[in-house]
Amino acid sequence: MSESKKPVCVVCIRIRWFLFMAVPLVLLMGTQTELEPPEIPLHELVAQGIMFALVIVLSWRIYEYRQEKKAVARLLENKAKRQQEQES
Repeated sequence: MSESKKPVCVVCIRIRWFLFMAVPLVLLMGTQTELEPPEIPLHELVAQGIMFALVIVLSWRIYEYRQEKKAVARLLENKAKRQQEQES
């Protein structure tokens, strides 16, 4: 059996993550029983986890944006130096 070495597209990864999250939820909804809910406040834990993930993702995006901005500034600076050297 041969496996392709092509990179996986971003949309495919998002679809996989959606299925990874949606399928267990649908299964849980379909197999509900009359069990008592746990004493642990799961909704609060999930909400805190989502907020934590939001902060991490937002921080990462800001970091990437700043790094990209610095890289573009360096490229423009190097380009200007090369043009000045060629004119001299």
